[in-house]
Amino acid sequence: MSESPLTLKIVTPNEISFEGPVVSVVAPGANGYLGILRNHAPFITTVSKGKLSYRDEQGKTGSFQVEGGFLEVQKNRILVLTDKID
Repeated sequence: MSESPLTLKIVTPNEISFEGPVVSVVAPGANGYLGILRNHAPFITTVSKGKLSYRDEQGKTGSFQVEGGFLEVQKNRILVLTDKID
């Protein structure tokens, strides 16, 4: 039985800015940056203004500048709700 991949979805009020499989995510939390890998425990936290970065399955990295919001981890899915990204 194969394990489910970790997926990242970033949503702004106007669009889904990013959605796809990732290996890891580093996000600006209220108390500092936090790292998320596959099989992370479920949780919800606020996101502060800062750089959200990820590494995909091919080893490539990407990043977004987020303006705050919320982040939820649930069953290998990361959902980021933010007002604006650059």
